[in-house]
Amino acid sequence: MALFFPHPEAPAAKQALQLHPDIKWLRSPLPYSLDHINCYLLRDGDGWCIVDTGMNNDAARQNWLDVIEAELEGAPITRVFVTHHHPDHVGLAGWLCDSRRIRLFMTQTEYLYAAAFGGAPRSQPFWEASAYFDENGIADSDRKIILGNTDYTHLVSELPGSFHQLLDKETIKIGSHHWEAITTGGHAPEHLCLYCADLDILISGDQVLPGITSNVSVTPIQPTANPLQHWLDAHAEVEARVPDSVLVLPAHQLPFTGLHERLNAVVEHHHERLDALQALCDQPRTAQQLTTRLFKRELDTFQNFMAVGECVAHLHYLLHQKRINRVLTDGVYWYRQC
Repeated sequence: MALFFPHPEAPAAKQALQLHPDIKWLRSPLPYSLDHINCYLLRDGDGWCIVDTGMNNDAARQNWLDVIEAELEGAPITRVFVTHHHPDHVGLAGWLCDSRRIRLFMTQTEYLYAAAFGGAPRSQPFWEASAYFDENGIADSDRKIILGNTDYTHLVSELPGSFHQLLDKETIKIGSHHWEAITTGGHAPEHLCLYCADLDILISGDQVLPGITSNVSVTPIQPTANPLQHWLDAHAEVEARVPDSVLVLPAHQLPFTGLHERLNAVVEHHHERLDALQALCDQPRTAQQLTTRLFKRELDTFQNFMAVGECVAHLHYLLHQKRINRVLTDGVYWYRQC
């Protein structure tokens, strides 16, 4: 059965679309080819709470001010929930919380990641980043561009000094509804989804998107990680805990039904990638060489960096499965079939 999109038109700029008497959907602008993030307002007593905030820039701030004035009829913002630490999700959490003196709700790992990345920027890249670039064959000429595009401090407002920690399987009362916290790994270390059984709704963040797959990468922060294993485990966990009947409210694109079909399609996609990557390891190749062969379209410098990270995630999974091996030669990893 194909996915179904009950709301085929996204809300207009600076407006919100009513999905349910207690749920509004709005979009915050992003300065990328994926030009939006979906944010949600949940009725919370006499006010509304926010789920995900958008990136820290003038356009996104003004968008929130316009939506709050136009849509909330003077009702207050009560609290802010953030699914994970990526800038398009947490970017305006500090601004929203501090300006209204309201509490931030996140999982502990995601809050600490955001706090760590939001510290004072280094005058020089950390040596581990250089090692990561070397090991994966990324060109010297690309490195400055990559580091410039990953300056977290410009993309995220100063984080609140405290937060309410959310735990997996915890029940959170928001207004008259109870939501279950579901935490997953892979895309982010402790990503939060919110599931409401009585509404039959899942706010999925980046865990489940209808038409694109979230980036699952090995990064310079955790260069030995196996995030794809966590990602595949997460899909099985969500499928086991959330019924197929739910309306999925994702962080990007359109709300949809057909959760289990989409979860299975994403898992199948990754296994196809794994098979293709293993086949490309018929002779020794670096992660960059494999990325160039795996992604056949033209990639800009930052897209290539993200693609290499995703390629390495798949390579690490194959290594753990003993389907390939690797050797370190002159500071560069070379991968080959077993």
